[in-house]
Amino acid sequence: MKTLDPFIEYQDKIEDVDIEMIEVNSFNPRERFNEEEEDELIDSILAKGILNPIIVYKSSETSKYVIIDGERRYRACKKINIRTIPARILLREPTPLESLSLMFHVHNVREDWTEFAIALTIKRILEELGLEIDHLDRGDILDLTKITSLSEYKINKYLKYLDYPDEVFQMFLNQEVSSNKNDGPDPDILMEMHKPISDMKLVVPEIFDSFSIKQIIDVCIRKKEDKVIKTNKEFRLIGQSLSAAKKNEISTDNLRDGLFKFFAQFEYTPEKVFHETAEEHYQYKNIKKTTESYLDQLRLFDFQSLDNIKKREVRDLLETLLDVINRTI
Repeated sequence: MKTLDPFIEYQDKIEDVDIEMIEVNSFNPRERFNEEEEDELIDSILAKGILNPIIVYKSSETSKYVIIDGERRYRACKKINIRTIPARILLREPTPLESLSLMFHVHNVREDWTEFAIALTIKRILEELGLEIDHLDRGDILDLTKITSLSEYKINKYLKYLDYPDEVFQMFLNQEVSSNKNDGPDPDILMEMHKPISDMKLVVPEIFDSFSIKQIIDVCIRKKEDKVIKTNKEFRLIGQSLSAAKKNEISTDNLRDGLFKFFAQFEYTPEKVFHETAEEHYQYKNIKKTTESYLDQLRLFDFQSLDNIKKREVRDLLETLLDVINRTI
């Protein structure tokens, strides 16, 4: 792992920096800034001035000051022709990895970055570390938690986003920074479908001869938006069928047919896939498990301790159970 200096020091004095000597940071994943928020910031600056200095470092390449934190303030000042901005200046130029880590901490703590902006930053950190998503081990994950101060759960969540093809990732990223971001596709669909898609590659890879991952996600999004699928948890029913197929517990042919119907027929739900492929198998497993547990209790229980009324109740129930078994099987 490339090392990070844990101490990033600033000059003691906050300086007013000429706005023409400032440039934006190419690592900043924010592609669009909310105009309404920017107008509110401009009103605040006009009324009270810049309350929080921006954070910058001096680039050895351009001799300009590169923004670590404060791009919105910088843009607002340019818009109203303010000539200087108060800035805290780093004592030394950070490495690309340190720059990413610094920006990540500052923006993520203040929740300025959206979900896919954070994922994009993690991707750039991986590139700086020379790591590939498909070959990360637990040590790599722990390194990422140190660099970003995110939990392992969140790191793994963003890595799942990044594991999708670029066209899928960009669709969600573009929607996230659009003016109608609240009306866009639900990113939790990517979380719920990540393992099913991975399992499909192993169990029924021929699915991908007819449907790309982008098409699969598009189908899931449309079904969710049109209420064919009411909650994201319904996708787990597909996962349960795939899990049984991986263990050779159900017919792969039936599952393949069910998945083709799900992706090709709009009204076909995850529940129908599960019902036609794996529901009976899971019912069988549940009955078997319950029966084994019940038999263990029968063997261990001291029926002689019961009075005659309770003994008769238990015997009647067992006779009823035996009758059901004889009529069913």
